[in-house]
Amino acid sequence: MSSTIPEPAHKVWIEELAEGRFEDISINQVRYFRLPWGSVSKVRVMGLVINSWMNDDGTFAWIEIHDGSGSIQVKAWEEDIDRITDPNTGKLLKTGSLVDVIGRIRSWRDTLYLYPVLVIRVRDPNAIFLRELEILRRKLRYQAAPRGASRGEVLSLRTIIKLLKEIGPLDSGEMADLLKVDEGLLIVQLHELEDLGLIYEDNGKYVYVGWGDKHVKQGRVSGDA
Repeated sequence: MSSTIPEPAHKVWIEELAEGRFEDISINQVRYFRLPWGSVSKVRVMGLVINSWMNDDGTFAWIEIHDGSGSIQVKAWEEDIDRITDPNTGKLLKTGSLVDVIGRIRSWRDTLYLYPVLVIRVRDPNAIFLRELEILRRKLRYQAAPRGASRGEVLSLRTIIKLLKEIGPLDSGEMADLLKVDEGLLIVQLHELEDLGLIYEDNGKYVYVGWGDKHVKQGRVSGDA
């Protein structure tokens, strides 16, 4: 019986998207985007609305957001336009609104844009400083990883979760051997998964959050006869 692995939305600066490229293949009809530190299916961007537009028949609209590093449009069609409108007015989010956008990366005529999965109005302006700290922490972790490894060895987080889900708790060395990647770069991604709440560390081994309950029921917890 198969189950769906959660797809985390990775917090990024808009300027980071310019460093990436689309993967050549899709997985389960999801197109992944390669960033220097891994492949992602969704990103999370916080910024101010600086512009917006809707066509005459109301079937297509976009808002443009700026996060201090760059700007990007968030485009929506048909019923999804509601995701970029103010529910109180029914109009597109107005200029100056602070929003947190979870979206999938798309491209039209070589220009990247986001297709909105969820758009959250942010009321506390201090939230943007917290987001900057979260991204800086991730960037520092990546920069601290050993530089001897090829960036091509960086895995998608789904691959790491799949391994832990199917095999069970493993330490970073065991995972690096099984996945044939550099352990230093792998550890950076393990920290990212910990921050997302998808795995946790227990006695030096990393555990997928849903693994324990599943295997207790099957009588396969490590240490059982």
